[in-house]
Order: sequence, then structure tokens, then C-alpha cells
Amino acid sequence: MDLYKVGMRVEVVGHSDGFWNSYYGAKVLRVDRTKLRVRYDQIVDEDYSEYTVEDVDLKHIRPYPPESFDINYRLTIGDDVEVYDRDGWWRGEVVFDELDDELMVYFSYMDGDDEEEFGTFPYDDVRIHQEVKQVGKGFEWSHVKVAGPK
Repeated sequence: MDLYKVGMRVEVVGHSDGFWNSYYGAKVLRVDRTKLRVRYDQIVDEDYSEYTVEDVDLKHIRPYPPESFDINYRLTIGDDVEVYDRDGWWRGEVVFDELDDELMVYFSYMDGDDEEEFGTFPYDDVRIHQEVKQVGKGFEWSHVKVAGPK
């Protein structure tokens, strides 16, 4: 297992009801053949005394994405994005970009818990969604849709 190393920053992909298409920052504490032990960056245990430590199947892990926001581009309607909210990044689509410093995003994957499917977020809390694939002993990232010029 050369892809992940102790100390590496990763994201855990939400894999239970109410958390589909969400990503949570974490640090690798231990590497096994099929799992990683991680400590979450923002999720704390029940008594709020420590950050949660969890063993996670490799299929629910991705490396931490590279910086993706180029100041020469502006996110626009139709862009596939991730929004930082509730301690994680949630995947959605920009549906309105005419606000001063905010974007309106539609979340098609949130279900069941009476959450709003639309939300308005500051640009600083939004990043382009990127897909990752393993290439040899590394990773390759690609944008789902490149934002248009400002």
C-alpha cells in the first residue's frame, strides 16, 4: 500500500444515510491493507473532548484535493461544486451566481432529513468538484466542469 502514508491528509467520503456526496478532512494515523485509521479534522467524539478516530475502508478514502480555485475564473451556473458546511464538503451544483459575494447551490443528493436542497454560500466556502483516479503509484485529479472566465 504505497498510495497512502501515515501523516497524509485525506478526505473520507460520506458513506451512510444523510451523508452521501460529502467529504470530511482527516489525517492518516495507520495504514492497513484494506483500511486506514484516520483522525478527522472537524468531527469530534460524543463528549466533544477529542477529534473522532475511525478505521475506514479504502473505498471511502480519497487524497485531499489540490487547490482548485484559480483567481482568473469565476464559478458559474451549472458548475459541479463542493460547499463547506456542517464540518464537511457537500457536492452540489451552482444554480444562481448573480449575488454579490455568494452562490446559490442545489444539492441533489441530500435526502430524508428535511434539509433544504438549496443554499446560499460565500465564494470562500465553495470549490470546484474534482474527480480522482489512481495512476500508477499516484493520483490524477480532473475537474468535472471547468468554470468560465470572469
